[in-house]
Amino acid sequence: MNVLVLFAHPLADSYGRAIHDQVMSSLHVDGHEVRSHNLWQENFDPVLSAVEKREHFAAPETKTANDSLLAAHVADLRWCEAIVFVYPSWWSAPPAIMKGWFDRVLMQGVAWTFPEGATRLHAGLTHVRRLVAVTTYGSSRWVNALEGEPGKATIRRGLRVLCNVRCRSTWIADYGVDRASRESCSHFLAKLPRRLHRALR
Repeated sequence: MNVLVLFAHPLADSYGRAIHDQVMSSLHVDGHEVRSHNLWQENFDPVLSAVEKREHFAAPETKTANDSLLAAHVADLRWCEAIVFVYPSWWSAPPAIMKGWFDRVLMQGVAWTFPEGATRLHAGLTHVRRLVAVTTYGSSRWVNALEGEPGKATIRRGLRVLCNVRCRSTWIADYGVDRASRESCSHFLAKLPRRLHRALR
């Protein structure tokens, strides 16, 4: 399967980076074709510019605000059959740099279209058959359940409707990491390959 990995964490020695490295290793062991983007390392600009907002409904090739980095992300999004998001959940949602990826890359003519006379968006990612999020939370599972986990809803509800009608989404989360032991984190990492294998079958 063609898998696109999107990673967001500013620290190279973080638990999040260890999770990312385990994800990448697991995908290669399972024989997937992988393309990846480390958003912080690429210095991805998450800010939707005024020009981009004005051209929100324009075809991608006519947009004046496109740059080479954005074009690379669009090309990889069109190539992939699965997307794996790896990031820490801050304030119950992805970091701003990841949210900015949604704002800027999931554009009209790529992730969706809105034909003249239509009353709703038409899915543009019908080639995407799997969505996987691997994330961490500082607080416990029940605290995040009370907060509604908006990041989870963005991927499993908002993004999934733009994908193949049979697209499956998988949520892999490590809760309570602010108080987690090294053994607990190691246990999560050890289980990750099997969980990814099941998600991308």
